[in-house]
Amino acid sequence: MSLDVLKGRKCMVWTFMGNTRMYTALKNYGDRLSQVGLFSFKVDATGTITESGVAISDMLTYVNKYPHITWLLTVRNDGTSSVFTALRENTDGAQDKFLTELVRIMGKYPWCDGVDIDLERGGDYSTHAKSTALFHNIWNTVKAYDSTKKVNICLPGMNAVNGSVGGENWCVYADLNAYCDTAAIMSYGMAWAGSAPGPVSPKDWLDGIYDYASRVMTSEKVFMGLPAYGWNWQIYDTPENLGETYRGVSNTYYAAKNWMTGKYNFTDDSAPQPFIPILAYWDDYNKVPYAFPQVYDFMEGRDATSYEYPLLNGTYNRHHYLTAYGKQQQATFGTIHVDHDGTPDSHAGIVSSENGIAVMGDDGSATYRFTIPASGTYDIAVKLCYPFWDKNGIYVSIDGAQRHFTESRLWWPYWRSTFWASLADGMTLSAGSHTITVSVDAKGVQFYGFRVCSEFSEAPSAGSASFMLSPRKFIDVDGNECQPDKGFKLTTEALRRKPDSALIWYADFEDYGMLDTGYWQTLSGSWKIWREDEYSEQRVYSQLDGSGKFAWNYDGFRDIHLRARLAFPSGSKGRAGVFCGSLFCCLDYDTQAVELWNRSTKLGSYSQGISQTRTADLRTDPTMYTIEMRIRGSTVRVYSGASYTLRFTASVSGFTGGEAGYQSDSRTVCELLRMGDAWTYEPYERFDVTFPDGTVTQYGRISRTNCTWDDEFQVFTLTSDMEEPATRSESISMDYEFHHSGQLSLECGNDYTVTITPRDINIWLSRLFLGDADGFSILYYQDADSLVYWANQAAYRWGLRGIAIWSLGQEDLRLWEALPRQTE
Repeated sequence: MSLDVLKGRKCMVWTFMGNTRMYTALKNYGDRLSQVGLFSFKVDATGTITESGVAISDMLTYVNKYPHITWLLTVRNDGTSSVFTALRENTDGAQDKFLTELVRIMGKYPWCDGVDIDLERGGDYSTHAKSTALFHNIWNTVKAYDSTKKVNICLPGMNAVNGSVGGENWCVYADLNAYCDTAAIMSYGMAWAGSAPGPVSPKDWLDGIYDYASRVMTSEKVFMGLPAYGWNWQIYDTPENLGETYRGVSNTYYAAKNWMTGKYNFTDDSAPQPFIPILAYWDDYNKVPYAFPQVYDFMEGRDATSYEYPLLNGTYNRHHYLTAYGKQQQATFGTIHVDHDGTPDSHAGIVSSENGIAVMGDDGSATYRFTIPASGTYDIAVKLCYPFWDKNGIYVSIDGAQRHFTESRLWWPYWRSTFWASLADGMTLSAGSHTITVSVDAKGVQFYGFRVCSEFSEAPSAGSASFMLSPRKFIDVDGNECQPDKGFKLTTEALRRKPDSALIWYADFEDYGMLDTGYWQTLSGSWKIWREDEYSEQRVYSQLDGSGKFAWNYDGFRDIHLRARLAFPSGSKGRAGVFCGSLFCCLDYDTQAVELWNRSTKLGSYSQGISQTRTADLRTDPTMYTIEMRIRGSTVRVYSGASYTLRFTASVSGFTGGEAGYQSDSRTVCELLRMGDAWTYEPYERFDVTFPDGTVTQYGRISRTNCTWDDEFQVFTLTSDMEEPATRSESISMDYEFHHSGQLSLECGNDYTVTITPRDINIWLSRLFLGDADGFSILYYQDADSLVYWANQAAYRWGLRGIAIWSLGQEDLRLWEALPRQTE
């Protein structure tokens, strides 16, 4: 029995580059290639094919030298969506013309083995049937002309139906499988000139694509697309200031090597910036090398010398960052002269007092006496807690001067937590005894005590983090110590997020014993909480499980924003979602739609596929769906999907609000129930940097219109009924971004402290880079080790045909020595 040593080890390339190295590779290593796309043909919106690119005449030497190679005529649209549309729709006969043109070019070059179809930007899933029909017609045309001719199709990277990261959802692998001899999946370009720096083809993306493709296509047809190139992202200034559209500059392997060996710099490869050979790192997860040219120090969020709560250290996709998920009040008191807890000296009416906390009941009042040793001017602060929305008012007086403390905003961040508030600011107190009296307004408010001090102040805080910068001299290509000519710049890498409704309540059901707190009520049906570890007192993954109506124990809701994430167990049908008063916003399994109901009247719907989760997966891998509604007066907006997409808007009459929560006709599970304000938003974008000289620079804040700002809590409230994106002209990428300092006069050999202070929550502080003010970057590239690793994965993990490298002439030529010969 003979062993097919080339099974899974085929190799396809394209002749895009036309450079000397491409011809060198063809000349010396053509025996390593099994299939070549001659990148010499372009189709326009009329269906006409013109020759554009490397001249076919320049390729004939190699065509004749290597008859074992499958030589294909590559026809591309260069990503022009209007061309794809015209071909798909047969606009003015464009598809008919295109098919005859394919026959024409095969006739012109009869030695070719067929065609390679590279059509991109085909649109969303709604076009998939006609797109598949186009490829069906291409297949039939080529095979009718000559059944021995081959058809290769170039496909976008997909990890599911509708699973393109670039919007190429016209492509359905299973449908196209029958209409190709081979398929090259273009799984390169996750990172590109305008993206955050990273591997061009990261592991998680490749895993998703080929797990899917090998399941729905004939694996032996599929080439794994791999990049031979990389990108060098300039991170010392904005692209606009650099005169560029994007940060990234494409690099072949040898261009990357020149950076590594100190042949290039950022001052036009000449003085004054030093020429510095640098160390490359190996990303062992993604199997790719990377480097930081002209960077003198860098650190991740976790490398902070110190950081304060509520900042937390997090990790996602191997990025280590600092973030805060909520703000804490930060109070200062100067010199504290009196520190008294909530235990009263005397009381009247109903007052409960335990563990230094006084709670006012019916006609309750509590009296506190304190002594001032010397007359003077003092601040007096009181410590309170409003346990719930209907326990929100208390009276406090000092020597008979009374102040009413109350809060009516549902989104106010200090609900259910203690906070300090000013009773008196700069009050003159005589030496001797004084009296503070606390009396009931709303029953249940908690009084924790008071302080008499020299200077009271308070503000909400998301914490801060300090980092030590330690620039040191490098050794240049001539062996001499070197440092920046001008000075340094500090670049901070951060992830901003789109604003969300100002938080009222976030319930992921993970807190132990949450149903025993009194915050919730069952209005109908039966509910329980399933916990990953039933007896753990720590937070563990949990699900609300049941049917009926589950609500907050409060009936005063009206203008709110509700969101739920839920799953339908096997056998479950009907509707499930969020409700407020008479409004029910739901996913309806029976109608396969998102719906809004006002009692028995359907106000709107949007078609959406909904599936059940089998019992074995319900706790570990449920198919979750997000549903939400935003109520503003008589207008209700309905959203669904992980990106909170607006589906429709409806008007409602006679809505008076009421209780709110989660509702389900039959058994469902819910892993998130969130309530926010309908008009007020929390931005997730701003942080401040304090530099070594003490100056502070603000980064990330976006200018907005049609809203008012709350400077204390850093939130904004809309002044008219619109969607939040309409308040700003700046987009939020949801990718890591770079924020740059001005020039810093630092000296190599010294250590410097910078402090980063987030002003918003949910912004991820990822990395700091201290580099040469003349230029520094992040460089990812592809070397022979990386390509060989993925070639082995293609063959032995997924059983694919082989690899398709974009493109010949960009690669490390040592690669070919590591790949098998395709000839005897």
